[in-house]
Amino acid sequence: MKLAILLLCHKNPKQINKLLEVMQHPQISFFIHIDKKNNFTDSIMKKDSIYILPHELCQNIQWSSISIVQATLNLIKFAASKGEFNYFWLCSGQDFPIKPIKDIVIFFENKTCNFINLFNSQNFTGKYTNYDKRNSLYYPKWIMGNTLLQRILKRVYVEITGGYNKTLFFRRKNITNLKFYFGSQWWCLNNKTIKWIIKYCKEHKEYLNFYKNCATPDESFFHTLVLNSPYKNNVSNYLHYIDWSGCKNSPKVLIMKDLVKIKGSNFLMARKFDINVNYNIVDRILKEILI
Repeated sequence: MKLAILLLCHKNPKQINKLLEVMQHPQISFFIHIDKKNNFTDSIMKKDSIYILPHELCQNIQWSSISIVQATLNLIKFAASKGEFNYFWLCSGQDFPIKPIKDIVIFFENKTCNFINLFNSQNFTGKYTNYDKRNSLYYPKWIMGNTLLQRILKRVYVEITGGYNKTLFFRRKNITNLKFYFGSQWWCLNNKTIKWIIKYCKEHKEYLNFYKNCATPDESFFHTLVLNSPYKNNVSNYLHYIDWSGCKNSPKVLIMKDLVKIKGSNFLMARKFDINVNYNIVDRILKEILI
């Protein structure tokens, strides 16, 4: 079994190196995308199992934009070019394993399903929801971002077009001819599915083009492909522990008081951590779980 871990990294090479260090295993390779505006390639540890995406393939990541999808696609293609892997696991530089690495490798032995999270949407409830609004409304690129002004403009734009639960104006034609699905950005897909996705995107340029004007496309792009693929019936829940309490745009930064819940979960990876906020929890996970 060979596992390719795809890492989207934005900051803090010290924390990324700690993740790479604890996950070293003969059957694991790492493929790293470093945000183009925060290039710290020289600070990442050097190992034969660690591959950093060439600068020309890196994206300037913008919140809620197609740049995250493009960065992920570049990681997938780059990893696939380096050899055969049983699984491709999309993670962040702010993730940290919460099971011993040998147990993670054993977990994937003889597995065939795709691990991917799904949100309820029109596809499950029969009702139009705010998730469907992300794809049905045309979002100009200048409105997509996380600045206060962009968030205000986006909210006004959504409201004047019908609100989050309907679209009265600027509704887009679904040129993909696929049923849309939604879920967490973080997934782990098997080799056959990854090959199918690469082939589909190459043959259907309109698919990526459509998502260039969707909101938060990383939470729909790959989910829609998987659930419209020949492998749609071989799906299980994703492998990340994530705390969304507070209902903000980003998950909670995990701290020491979260340790009990983390240790009691069945997930393999947790996010998100920030050693500048709380290093102790990473140190305790290392000492109490990983060693």
